[in-house]
Amino acid sequence: MNNDDVFLAKQEIKLPDNLNKAIEIDAFSSGFRIAPNTNFLGIRIPMRLHGLIRRNALETTIANREQNGRSEGGIRWWLSERIGEAPARFDSALIDRTALNIEFICKQMGYLDATCIASTDLSRHRIARVVYDLAPGMLWTLGSVSWSDTNANLSRYPWRSNTLMQKGDAFAVDVLEAERNRIARDLRNLGFASIQASHVNFLADTLFLRDDRQVRVEIEISPDGKLSDGQPKRHKQARFGEVTWSFDGEGQDSLLDPDVVSFLMSIEKNMRFNEKVLHDTQLRLTELPCISRVDIPGAFNGIESDELVYDVNVILHSAKRFGMTTAIDMTRTDARYGPILSWSLMDRLARRRGDEWDVHVSGGLTSTRPFSYSNAYLVPNSATWSVEAHYSALGIPPLALTSLRPSNRARTDFAFNWARENRPEYAQNSLILKWGFHFIENPRRMSEIRVDILELRRTKIENEKNFQGWLDAQLNPFLTARFQDYASLLSRVDWRSDWSVSRRLSGTFRIQAEWTGWALKRLANAWEWETNEAGQRLLGNIPFAHYFRTEAEWIWKLDRRKRNGFSWHGRARGGWAVNGSNFNGIPFDRSFFAGGANGLRGWNARDLGPGFGNPENFEGGFIAGLGDLQGECSLEARKSMTQVLEMALFTDVGNVWLQKAGSVASNEALDFDFKSLAWGAGVGMRLDFEFFVFRLDGSLRLHDPTRPDGSRWLSTERLDGALHLGIGYPF
Repeated sequence: MNNDDVFLAKQEIKLPDNLNKAIEIDAFSSGFRIAPNTNFLGIRIPMRLHGLIRRNALETTIANREQNGRSEGGIRWWLSERIGEAPARFDSALIDRTALNIEFICKQMGYLDATCIASTDLSRHRIARVVYDLAPGMLWTLGSVSWSDTNANLSRYPWRSNTLMQKGDAFAVDVLEAERNRIARDLRNLGFASIQASHVNFLADTLFLRDDRQVRVEIEISPDGKLSDGQPKRHKQARFGEVTWSFDGEGQDSLLDPDVVSFLMSIEKNMRFNEKVLHDTQLRLTELPCISRVDIPGAFNGIESDELVYDVNVILHSAKRFGMTTAIDMTRTDARYGPILSWSLMDRLARRRGDEWDVHVSGGLTSTRPFSYSNAYLVPNSATWSVEAHYSALGIPPLALTSLRPSNRARTDFAFNWARENRPEYAQNSLILKWGFHFIENPRRMSEIRVDILELRRTKIENEKNFQGWLDAQLNPFLTARFQDYASLLSRVDWRSDWSVSRRLSGTFRIQAEWTGWALKRLANAWEWETNEAGQRLLGNIPFAHYFRTEAEWIWKLDRRKRNGFSWHGRARGGWAVNGSNFNGIPFDRSFFAGGANGLRGWNARDLGPGFGNPENFEGGFIAGLGDLQGECSLEARKSMTQVLEMALFTDVGNVWLQKAGSVASNEALDFDFKSLAWGAGVGMRLDFEFFVFRLDGSLRLHDPTRPDGSRWLSTERLDGALHLGIGYPF
C-alpha cells in the first residue's frame, strides 16, 4: 500500500501504569515528526477547513501570484494553510524517527535507561494507528552537587554555595540548563562581566552510584581563555569606569534635561559591574516619549586594584518630536462595542523633561447589537464624538524627582475631555477635567497604583420626549436620578498587580474605588448652597452626584500551550455602589451592567437583570440590565488549533442587583438572591490576525432568572442564548 494513501488517524504513547502520573505525555509533543491533526470535541476542524478548498484552485492561485512576483497569500491559501491543516499521512520512516525522539526526550527528563518501540495498526482500510510503547526505566536523580576546585579564585564569594539543585532532584536537562543560566547571570551581577552561560559546565559521574541510579554532579567554571604561557586565564571582577551619555547625532544633547537622564541612570562610576543596572537604565530611558531606542556599548579599559575597568557610553536615539496618527479601532467595553475613527497630534518634547502633550479627536458608532438599530428603550446603538487634550509629565509635581525612586516610573497626568453620545433614548454631553498620577509600587509584580486626585465632571442629559414621559410615569426618584444632569468632584484610586504561583499559573488582580459628594455635601450645608425643587444642593446650577463605588477583578490562567496548545482561564469580578443623600441614585454611566460580549455571554448587554427583573417589562420600575451590585464568575478552556485558529469552551455565572436604596422598596425581586444567578455556557472561535483577535462566541442560557419561576432551567423551556462578535479576548 502506498503510504501517501494512508491517513494517520491516531498516535498514542503508552506508559507503564506506575508512571502515568509521574510523566506528562504532553512533554513529548515536540518529538512527533508527523504532527497529529488537531481536534476539538473530537472533530478535526482545521483538517476539514483545509479540505474545503479545491487543490486545483489553490495551486492555480499560488502559480498566478508567483508569476506576478507576489508572495504566498490570498483567501484560498489563508483558509487552507493558516486556518486549515493538511491531513497527517502515514510515513514509516518518520514513525521510527518519532520513536527515537520520544526516547531521547525521556532521557532528557532523567530516565537514562529509556527505550521506545513503535507498533503500527494497519488493519483498517487506508487508516493507520500508531502506539509508542515507552519503557522509561528508573529515574536518575542527583546524588550530590559540588563545586570544582578549579573555581578556587572565586571561592570567597557567596555564589559558590548558592545552587538551586538539591540531592534527590531529577537529573534532567531542563534543570541543568536553568541552573547554568542562573549561575552565569548571578556571577555577572557580582561583577564577573566575562562569564557567560557557556562557561558553566556540569561534570556528571553516572558510574559511582549506578545501582542506585544516582549521579554525582560537579560544577565547573571554565577559564576566560589562556595566557601566553598556556596557563588558564582567570575571570576578574569589573567595576564601571567612565559613564557618559549622549544623543546619536550632533547638536541634540539639549533635547533632554541632564537632570532627567541622571535620575533615570542606574549606572554609577566605580559601581561593581552589574548586568541588571544596564538593563534597568535601558528600560527607563526607552520609556521616555522623546526616546526611540537606547544603546549601551561598553569596553574594558585597564585594570585597577586587580579589577577590570568597564567604561560605558549610553547612546540615546531621539524620536520625532511631533507625531500625527489616524486610526480605526473597535471599542470593546462590557456595555458596547463598535468602530471608532480617531486622529491624534502629539509633541514628545513639550518641556524637554520627559513630558509630552497630545490632542485626540474621535468619533464613531457603538452598539450592544452590531449591525442593528432599535428604538426599544435602552438598546444603546449610539453615535459618539470626543475631543481630549492630555499632558503627561515625569514624576509627581510638586515633589522633586530625587525624592522618588526611578523604579517607580512615576508620571503625572492632566487631561481635558469633552464627549457627546447620541442614543435612541437620550443624548449625553460630558465635560471632564482630571488631575492624577500613577506609579509602579512593586516592579517585580508590575504592581501599579493610579490616583485621580481630582476629576471635575459635568454631565448634561437630553432625554428623548417619549423616554422622558416614561420616566415621569414611573414616579420613581431612583430611576429618574439615572438620567439626571449632574456634576461631580470625584477622587479615584486604582490598584493593579500581576501575580504568579509558577511559570504556568499566573494572572492579574485589580481593585478600584471612587467617591464623590461626601465633602461637597458638608461644605454645601455649611455654606447653604442653592437647592432645586427636590432639595438637592447644586454645583454650577445642577445637582452634584453623591456616591461611593468600588469594583474588583481577579483573572488567572493555567497555561499549557507549549505542551498541547491547551490553557485554562478564569475571572471573578464584583462591584458595589451606594448613593448619598444629595442624589437619589447612581448615575447611569457609573452603574454596573450585565450581559454582553465580555460578560455573561448568554445574554446581550443589559438584557439581564437586575435580579429576577424581566428586561421586557417596561413598567417594572427599573432599567434593564443595570444595578448597584454586581457579581460574575467565568471559566474558559482554550485550545490552539493552528497558528491562526483557536477554539474555546466557556461558562459564565452572575447578575446585577439593585439595593433597597436604589429601587422601589417593595420590589424584592430586584434584590440580591442566589436563585437569581444567571448561568450560561457555550463555545467560541477566535481568529488571530496578529494585530487583533477576532472572536465569535455563542452561548446558551442554562438558568435564566428573567423567566417565570418553574421555567428557568434549560430542560424546562425553549433554547435561548446569544451570539457575540468581539475584538480581543473577553478577559
